[in-house]
Amino acid sequence: MKTNNDNIHVELSRDLGLTSALAIGIGTMIAAGIFTLSGLAVRNVGSTAILSFFLAAVVAAFTAMTYCEFVSIYPESGEGYFYARKTFSSPLSYFVGWALFLGYTSSCAFYLSSLSSYFNEFIREMPLENLSGLVILVGLTLLNIKGTKESGSFQIIVTIGKVILLIWFIFGGLGSLDIDDVKAKISTDFVRISSTAAMVFITFFGFSAIAASAGEIKNPVKTIPRAIFISMAVVTILYTLVVLVVVAAKLTEYTEAALGIAARQFLGPIGGIVIVAGALFSMLSASNASIMAGSRVALSMSRLAHLPAKIGQVNSRTKTPVIALITVSLAILIFILSFNLEDLAHFADTVLLLALILVNVALIYHRRKYPDLERPFRVPLVPLLPLMAIVTNLYLLSQILHHHFPVIAAVACLLLGELLFLGWKLRQLERAASPITPSEVVLEEPAVNPGKFRVLVPVANPDHANQLIALAAAIATEHQGEIIALRGVQISEQTPPGQESTHIENEKEILELARSQAHRYQIPITSLVRVGHNIAQAILETASERSCDLILLGWKGHTSAFGKIFGAVVDEVVNSARTDVILVKLGNEESLRRFLLPTAGGAHAQRAEKYAASFINFFDGALTVCSVIPPDATTDGDRVNRSRKILDQTVTRITKTYGLNPKSEIVSHISVSDGVTQEAENDDLAKSYDAIIVGASDRSMYPKVLFGSIPESIAKNSRQTVILVKYYQPVQSLIGRLVEE
Repeated sequence: MKTNNDNIHVELSRDLGLTSALAIGIGTMIAAGIFTLSGLAVRNVGSTAILSFFLAAVVAAFTAMTYCEFVSIYPESGEGYFYARKTFSSPLSYFVGWALFLGYTSSCAFYLSSLSSYFNEFIREMPLENLSGLVILVGLTLLNIKGTKESGSFQIIVTIGKVILLIWFIFGGLGSLDIDDVKAKISTDFVRISSTAAMVFITFFGFSAIAASAGEIKNPVKTIPRAIFISMAVVTILYTLVVLVVVAAKLTEYTEAALGIAARQFLGPIGGIVIVAGALFSMLSASNASIMAGSRVALSMSRLAHLPAKIGQVNSRTKTPVIALITVSLAILIFILSFNLEDLAHFADTVLLLALILVNVALIYHRRKYPDLERPFRVPLVPLLPLMAIVTNLYLLSQILHHHFPVIAAVACLLLGELLFLGWKLRQLERAASPITPSEVVLEEPAVNPGKFRVLVPVANPDHANQLIALAAAIATEHQGEIIALRGVQISEQTPPGQESTHIENEKEILELARSQAHRYQIPITSLVRVGHNIAQAILETASERSCDLILLGWKGHTSAFGKIFGAVVDEVVNSARTDVILVKLGNEESLRRFLLPTAGGAHAQRAEKYAASFINFFDGALTVCSVIPPDATTDGDRVNRSRKILDQTVTRITKTYGLNPKSEIVSHISVSDGVTQEAENDDLAKSYDAIIVGASDRSMYPKVLFGSIPESIAKNSRQTVILVKYYQPVQSLIGRLVEE
């Protein structure tokens, strides 16, 4: 273990019991929404607002069950993000985490902005509109930094306080309830009812805040499901009674302040104080719970390599994620200063609904991916119930779309976060590929007239240098470029690269062979000797430093390296190169004139066409493109026609782009690789080929796939020269690396 305290892994302390978990859930659900949204809900659909709250609760309950199953498997902090990370690849799981982070921070901003509004209206008008909310934000952040136990105790006290005040309000107004008036205000407009359900959905999201703190809850497998369902039941009952009391007030106008006006009516002047106190208690506890939950999502994302590691550091003294808490608070500050109250609610609903949809998708996929995994809590009727959750969440989301600004802002923030993540991970991958000690150039003979297109040719086997330089010359000629011939010298880890110079003269002689061959073709050539601890890394460093457009590697045709496809050096270069790569396995042919290009379409195959054209023009050769179909498909007219169409498109493209006139042929064989190999090695010399050019498969975007099984099989089994082409596509390459993380 490292002795640096900053790097010691400190766990969160499990200080929260069922009471604290209930306080987190109830405290988050009974928030600003009940004080501001209940009046608006009654305004929209009358007493049917009860049904809107109930529909929102049912939709939330579907996803709550999904959370219960996941938390029974993974009782760790991070909730929906952590479950997605265990199920999906990096880009999608990051999206869930980022959506939850935005959801918690924007929800907290909504609560604190509501608090500021109440404070200015009922207590004292502040010189800055959101000053009281900002002061509370600082205080809650410091409280959470101090310790989980302290913030949990605070959460319990505040939640109990506001529940007592709400019960007082309910008992004060239920005596005036007129059942006939309630019936008269029932709405049958289902569209408005469901739209209102979407508006109030944010009030039921507290169940996820419980799961977000799973790493700090005692016996989370049993405690969290109990806390989720008890808190949802309590809150649904309280919301129903509050709506009935608001309806019983028979107000002339139902606004955000309807609850306060009803309280004055039933409880007298003290009623306003009750509601203000209840509102402030609610906003405090909801804000506190959101800060806790948001910081735990950030903590989990950091620990699972989706945010910088420093964000996930837990302070050894307070046992809290200090940097994560500060990050969450800064995001909340930005939301408070950037959005008004209603836009904050719709922004939060948008990102949270998207996250919940993906968490439900994750459960369905997780069941199929890990069918034998023990699940102490199992959601019944999978995939039916998760699908119902997905559909209902999508419907609620559709009811928000007409609020253009917050929806567009939410989508923009989600996309921006994903782009920043991809850029950050790309930099991480590049740094990970760099050695601790870089190699050094100890000898260089530059080209006289260097070209703009650079072909890097590592010279490992002097016997193959002439053939490789000839192929490189063909490509350099076509692009008016130059060749960079590299000879790498590997030294022990203990030897600094700059101190190794004993073999430079020997390497210089080998490079002279390459230089003379390039001069024969009148191609500019730069020769380098590079000394380092890793030959593959020396090649990659040269390609990067010299801005090479292509790496052309030779391969002996077999490898003794365990677990490697082509060998340790070749595998690493092909896997990590940020440029096109051509791998050449040389056969016994003295000259290369007849080329066979198997194709099934795709970007790599088209890049192979480009390099094939260079060889044809340079060696005055001929090209045949082919497609392989199984013997039983030769009687399938549609299959044959599809293959013929691909070949015709390839021939047309090559003719128009490169001015060649290639032939085309359909080969019948049960195996694509064997069919290509046998076609190239035809016993009739007039029909045989000197070289096979193959583009990598589309799956080569993934790090564990170099060229693909078919190209690799052809390279290993053919006696002819085989030229494998891998087209570097930066975006696809990055996605492949992230997906396989």
